[in-house]
Amino acid sequence: MITRQLIDAYVIRENGKAKLKKIDICIFCGTNQNLSKEHVIPRWIFEGNTTKTFVTNLNGLPQAYIKTTVPTCANCNNDILNSLEKQISNLLTYDNVDKKKLSFEDISNIVRWFEIIDYKFQILNISRKFLTSKENGYIPYLADFPISMLRLNKDYTPAKVVAEIRVSQKRLTIKNKDSQTNSLIIFKTSNPDFHFFHTMNEFIFVELPQRKIALFYFFTKQFETETAAYKEAMKIIKLAY
Repeated sequence: MITRQLIDAYVIRENGKAKLKKIDICIFCGTNQNLSKEHVIPRWIFEGNTTKTFVTNLNGLPQAYIKTTVPTCANCNNDILNSLEKQISNLLTYDNVDKKKLSFEDISNIVRWFEIIDYKFQILNISRKFLTSKENGYIPYLADFPISMLRLNKDYTPAKVVAEIRVSQKRLTIKNKDSQTNSLIIFKTSNPDFHFFHTMNEFIFVELPQRKIALFYFFTKQFETETAAYKEAMKIIKLAY
């Protein structure tokens, strides 16, 4: 039902134009009762700062984290997601950076947490209009296309976009995260600035200066050792900074 509504609202075009109406269901359980707004990036990560923004590379437009939300029901938001957020927030401390201090269950929950964020971005980007920055000029034909269909260096047909969302949904249902253990890197950092970047279905990075730690996770790549994953992550981080 969730995917069907996404297709009806953002993929199907009539007379050359997208409907682009807001979906009115919880993106996790599909109910249309007691809907609320769930932040794509948890408030505690950006400390509720209304001035902090991220920029979508595709159109060069900044968007405030505080205004970046997706629809969820009260039960999923307040009970399930909030419970996981509190657990992750308590785990991600300077003293717990050494993975030896984290149990396998802890690591699996952090992996699942990142998978949830990736899924929320999947929903966000299929519901956001492409538009464009003033510097790039207005492109009428592309203005109402979902961002997820116009990603750089990607051949994304509507069917592929929907398929990727389904993959993200299925990933959340997999309880055993054994194969992804070495794909999660947690390390200490002295950088005083907050950083975040993310490529859907590929990787995610978040740097938490208030806790002096950073995390990098590969959604699909698997590594024999944590060291191999760390080297690969550092290459990507150096390009992003």
